[in-house]
Amino acid sequence: MGDQIDVLEPNNGIKLSPTDRQLLSLLQQNSRRSVTELAAILGLSRTTIRERVEHMVERGVIRRFTVDVADIRLGDGTNGTAIFQIRLKRPVCRIIYGSICGWPELLGCWSIAGDIDMVILLSCSSNVELERLRDRLARHPEVKSLTTLSILREWTHKASLHGATQMLPEDSVEEIEA
Repeated sequence: MGDQIDVLEPNNGIKLSPTDRQLLSLLQQNSRRSVTELAAILGLSRTTIRERVEHMVERGVIRRFTVDVADIRLGDGTNGTAIFQIRLKRPVCRIIYGSICGWPELLGCWSIAGDIDMVILLSCSSNVELERLRDRLARHPEVKSLTTLSILREWTHKASLHGATQMLPEDSVEEIEA
């Protein structure tokens, strides 16, 4: 369990200095570090650190400071945490994402290259709930096939250097029916 900082991906058009990147990396490792500690590590004044962080917040580079709480249920057999591998009838990942982006159980969603078109990570309160969402997604008219990989135990989990982002589904016009 540790604190996190949520940062925009680097392709957002905002240029970051090497010092800002170092500062972001330190904050992503532990966002509770004091300004004094960050200043000592980077060899800068406290005022400079404070101004750089405030500037990155204002520009939208740093979106929020959060706490990353371990899922104490993961791997104890009482919840339904799984990866869905999806093959689509045609390349419409954005439509599928638009259909599921509001699911509170959604932890991650990726379009990928290869035999599988999308990978979705979900964590539900039970396997029954997971099965309900799986069946709902499998009925989507664009889904050709869906494979479920149940997660038995988490051995490690690291946030990416760039933090989490949520894409907005511009083309999402279809909602999966309950």
